[in-house]
Amino acid sequence: MQDTKALKYIEKVLKNMPMDWLNLTTHRLDIYDENAAKTAFLDQFEVLFQQYNSEITALKKLPTAYDYIRLGHPLSCVLEWTIGNINGVNSENVISFSSKTMPILAILRKNLIENKNTQILYTGELSIFFDV
Repeated sequence: MQDTKALKYIEKVLKNMPMDWLNLTTHRLDIYDENAAKTAFLDQFEVLFQQYNSEITALKKLPTAYDYIRLGHPLSCVLEWTIGNINGVNSENVISFSSKTMPILAILRKNLIENKNTQILYTGELSIFFDV
């Protein structure tokens, strides 16, 4: 049930997302709080999800979605939140510098773009962090 609710909510969010989510490549300094930069966006996004509020006016009020790599790209944070929500994982652990799966996802993405097949070989037990 939660998976369906989250996916339906994300569909609505994507339909109503502010254009800044696609166009801005840096922080909105007027709403940027460095002390809460990594968590404020997703914390408040979660509140909107609990209220099932996907209105553009509410989405525009969200704080800057800061990340060292993405330079404030809310769509990446929403992707992390969605993957985490569906899989019962904290969104901070989905794609991060300490990620156990991001290196694999990066290779899979690159190979997909280059239309290459990928085979993953491993020895020993498969990590609990890797769920095929």
